[in-house]
Amino acid sequence: MMACTFVFSSTANAQDPVKSTDDAYSMGVYYKDRDYKMVPSIDGVDGTGAKISFLVPITKGIDYVFLAGRDEYIKDLDIYIYDETNALILKDRRSSSRAGVKFRASYTGTVRVILHVARANGLGAWSVIVGRRGGGERLDPVDPNAGAGAAPAQDNGQ
Repeated sequence: MMACTFVFSSTANAQDPVKSTDDAYSMGVYYKDRDYKMVPSIDGVDGTGAKISFLVPITKGIDYVFLAGRDEYIKDLDIYIYDETNALILKDRRSSSRAGVKFRASYTGTVRVILHVARANGLGAWSVIVGRRGGGERLDPVDPNAGAGAAPAQDNGQ
């Protein structure tokens, strides 16, 4: 009879979505202090190379901020914002575990946000929050399933 030995690692990766959301909101404190209204947008668990795409409605003249937080397994996040003609508005490709961009909308419509997990240690949790300043107090939560929703992004060679 053959003996079997099982080895369990005490350092198994355990993604922490709460940590990623807390991390995003800790970045948002700076903007909240500057009258941005922050709302959750989308979160998930992915590994290196994942690209997550979702739409956010915007209004001309309003300031927006998109902030991406992470847990300890995400090592580098990038974020890209595209307009309705698929032109790149701005990006954050710094080699850092967090990502964030801000801009003033030049039109009313939608932007496509792409979060790229550039580097992770296995699977890691990430969270994107959206902030808005100006144009009234109401800010409805972002619906990542609206329009193109959270369908996987096409690789645009970014």
